[in-house]
Amino acid sequence: MTGAAYNASKHAVTALTETINMEEGINGIRACALCPAEVATPIMDRRPMPPSQEDRARMLQPKDLGHTIRWLAELPPNVCINQLVVSPTWNRIYIGAADLKAR
Repeated sequence: MTGAAYNASKHAVTALTETINMEEGINGIRACALCPAEVATPIMDRRPMPPSQEDRARMLQPKDLGHTIRWLAELPPNVCINQLVVSPTWNRIYIGAADLKAR
């Protein structure tokens, strides 16, 4: 589903976020590494085995992340969420969906 470069970049963003918070928190600057699970966007069509419409309906939706981003931005200035992992309650990765299994 994803490769080494994708996974490495996710870890790099998390490390960068932590560094920003360590160095700039004293100046009132804060950062959050928002890590969503699958989101039903058009990029799903580019997968070797695109998920079904039924599966996509159960994934995170763009508006879900929009609400999350707004919530993060509206937190009081003294609150910092360093990392937030967001997934749907019906998580295809946890249940081992057929199109995600190694070939």
